[in-house]
Amino acid sequence: MDIPYDFILKIIALSLAVYGLVWFMNKTPRYDRVSEEFFGGVARGAGIPDCLRTLPEASEILDILQRHRVNNMLAGMSDANADYKEFVALLSKMACLKKDLLAPGVQVDATRFQPFETAHDRIAVAELCGLCLSQNIPSRDLDISFSTWRSRGIDLLYRLCTEANLSEEEVKTSELLFKKAVDDVYSIATSRCLKTDIPMQQVLGDVGAFEPPKAHDLQPYEQLYGGLSASGWNGAI
Repeated sequence: MDIPYDFILKIIALSLAVYGLVWFMNKTPRYDRVSEEFFGGVARGAGIPDCLRTLPEASEILDILQRHRVNNMLAGMSDANADYKEFVALLSKMACLKKDLLAPGVQVDATRFQPFETAHDRIAVAELCGLCLSQNIPSRDLDISFSTWRSRGIDLLYRLCTEANLSEEEVKTSELLFKKAVDDVYSIATSRCLKTDIPMQQVLGDVGAFEPPKAHDLQPYEQLYGGLSASGWNGAI
């Protein structure tokens, strides 16, 4: 009886290949999936406001206020403490909204941690972000949300600047930084959240009158009523 050496060799080679593949997979280190927070840094825990790396103007404003210790004023002596917390929350929402809108993944991530505040929110920012990512928000609702953020933010900023006794130059700098931050996030939101009618935007060419080739050699008709028409009729009955 002949021994099937070729078949045995094939079985041994296949076994060695499977063993090598299993050994390689066991020795290869496993890495966790990269979170969406990798874009623009972590959403929370890296400082104030949340998502601070996404909106640098927000951090600059808070640095100016913190130099005057407006964040350490006693709650019973002034309204600055409550105003400061709301102002930080507003900046955090804008920064995290920008972070989610610019992230490579289409999901509500950073904004889901932001609480709703009746003083400056018309819609929860996480819901706003979800509507933006699905492009289901009307432009009017988007404008109302940003208009409320802008007006309430300026009001809080002026009150904090007064409490901290900031100089006129510092007030102007803070105001410009805040307006720049709002304009930045609003520009991204309008381009990301609102639908565009692409076919209507395409230029298909100029629309003009069509003249058949047979009419090229004909003379123009310049007769008014009462004169002879092309058929010889002068309009008289």
